[in-house]
Amino acid sequence: MKKLFSLAISLLVIGAAMAQIEPVNKEMRLKSVRESFHQRDISKQQIKANHPVAPAPKEAVQPKGTGLQLPANNWFPGEWEEVKAIVVTCYYDYRVPGHENDDYWYADPIVSGYADYYHYSGGWQHNGGGAYVATPCLDAAVYGDFVNVFLYLMDAIQLGGAEAWVRIESAEDSTLIKNKLTGMGLRTNNLKWIIGTGNSFWFRDCGPIAFYYGDQDSVGMVDFGYYAGRALDDSLPSLIEQQMGIPNYITMIKWEGGNCVVDGAGMVLSSDAIYGGNQSTYGQYTWDGVNPSTIQISNKPSLSHQQVKDSLAHIMGPRGCYIIPAFQYDGGTGHVDLYCELVDENEFVFSKFPEHYKNWVDYKTAAKNIDSLCSYTSVFGNKFKRHFIPFPCTNNGGYFLNQVQYDNNFTRTYSNHTFVNNVIVQPCFSQVVNGEPSAEWDRLRIDSIKAAYPGYTIYPIDVRTFDGSGGAIHCITKQIPADNPVRILHPSITGNTENAYYNTNAPITATITNKSGIESAKLVYRVNGGQWNEVALTAGSDNSFNGEIPTSTFTSNNETFTTVEYYISATSNNGKTITKPMPAAQGGYYTFYLGHNPAAGINAAEDEAFGQFYPNPANDHSSIEVSLNGNESYEVVIVDLMGRIAHRSTLNAQGEIIYTVNTSKLSSGIYNVVFQNKNERIVRRLVVK
Repeated sequence: MKKLFSLAISLLVIGAAMAQIEPVNKEMRLKSVRESFHQRDISKQQIKANHPVAPAPKEAVQPKGTGLQLPANNWFPGEWEEVKAIVVTCYYDYRVPGHENDDYWYADPIVSGYADYYHYSGGWQHNGGGAYVATPCLDAAVYGDFVNVFLYLMDAIQLGGAEAWVRIESAEDSTLIKNKLTGMGLRTNNLKWIIGTGNSFWFRDCGPIAFYYGDQDSVGMVDFGYYAGRALDDSLPSLIEQQMGIPNYITMIKWEGGNCVVDGAGMVLSSDAIYGGNQSTYGQYTWDGVNPSTIQISNKPSLSHQQVKDSLAHIMGPRGCYIIPAFQYDGGTGHVDLYCELVDENEFVFSKFPEHYKNWVDYKTAAKNIDSLCSYTSVFGNKFKRHFIPFPCTNNGGYFLNQVQYDNNFTRTYSNHTFVNNVIVQPCFSQVVNGEPSAEWDRLRIDSIKAAYPGYTIYPIDVRTFDGSGGAIHCITKQIPADNPVRILHPSITGNTENAYYNTNAPITATITNKSGIESAKLVYRVNGGQWNEVALTAGSDNSFNGEIPTSTFTSNNETFTTVEYYISATSNNGKTITKPMPAAQGGYYTFYLGHNPAAGINAAEDEAFGQFYPNPANDHSSIEVSLNGNESYEVVIVDLMGRIAHRSTLNAQGEIIYTVNTSKLSSGIYNVVFQNKNERIVRRLVVK
């Protein structure tokens, strides 16, 4: 797997490719170093090249007993839940003492205070080891745009109201980083520092997975094993425990955080890439802290697939543990977070492969995985819903030639973003100007993402320097849950409900908890963009709260197509208020539709080939991404709430397109945009200011 092993080993691989080329300047050496972070597919024999493997223990190595025991009443929150901090670092350059300015030398930290040395002479060659010098790389003019990604991340985290916990090698580095952020006009008001050595920056993978436990909803961490050769990254959870006071529970199971998705209610999801690392008997580097000759790779038990799955279910997935096939062409990670996430306990959001890629192996794998995931039941016993976001393009807005080209050079995905409360830190693939991607194709797809995550502030970061690495923003960040959580679990009503609530009201139920108890909870709703109404939710048994949206009063004789928006607000006895969805104050509501409009023959419908309009509300234009299988034709009808047709046109298209409506010619109000042919009718709501 790429992103797995020590930089020193990967430099040997790159050195072989550079055997006939001498590095002539710092940029060339840095380019090779950056590439080495992206190329970590190393054989076991290479791991043993410089340091021996410890002998196998004489006792049986198969695990016994019940495994890791976490504190009682534990639960793992979803990534959309409130966070108090995100762990991140900056890019570091590691040098050999006495050769700090010599680009023909490089140090690869192995254990705290000791690094392997590499010298370039017709290729990177191992040349002893010892102490090393670590320097934060903060100047893009010298080190390239790669370094700015980490600085923008720190800014975005603070914008989301969370603390940026920045891992640094020494306390003095904090001043350098703060001065750099200030010079770039970025935030510095909510930074904290974790001081300790490291190997790399893939904190999603090597960092802990946090959980709540006990009657006080205390925060703890599970520390899964990381890959051989990355002992300093593997120690990140221990640094957090020592310096931030969060208890750390260690397990022998090897697992990367990017291969983890949880629903916040006892379900855990991973890909079968988890099996590979646990079949190996190679553990982590160990040493006595004094004599470098004692540095060796530890031996660990080899675990069967069933043992891995049982252990994962025991630790994190009491309601369900699901292992799906990994993609073949995803940069070598096998991580589910590259193309799949849960936006809440009810709904998956998937990156949608264009039909142009229908012959790709991973296109077919994705289709099967999506069907599998959406066949599972939520904590409420319902099938999971699905939503789709677009797939990135090449730099010129076109398609990738094939899976090999994509895998070797790009592995781009919009799904690899990070939630920070009401902010989504979003990868994009063109220069960001005034808070928006500069390439039109990139900007339009980010607009589609804004439509898929209503209410969230989208903070785009150009991550093209990560192309081909199999990772981006999500892979280099790690969430720490908020203290004193107000937890709301709710079976949301979204999408088309047709006639389900014509003669009855829509029931709203939620399970709401806080360590101090819940003082009050309310339902807030509106119809067709009108005034907001409030209904107090009544407390029931087992922390349940119940109420109704009076949908039976919204329609008459099935003659109206009605849009209903709502959210839930809860306040704890200790004075904390949370909404569900969290960005409700910014326009993030649950939305569902009632009925049809016979004046235009409209039936409420949902179809994964059609995205959502953005911007919405719109001033002069609004766009929607459409993904069509072949040459297809749709009549497009824009209808107001009175059933009057405001616009009619024809859409003839093939593949992925962006369809734009000129709203400057429409009066202010709410419209239904209908795409219809002989086989289907798809309705999307559009608000014009």
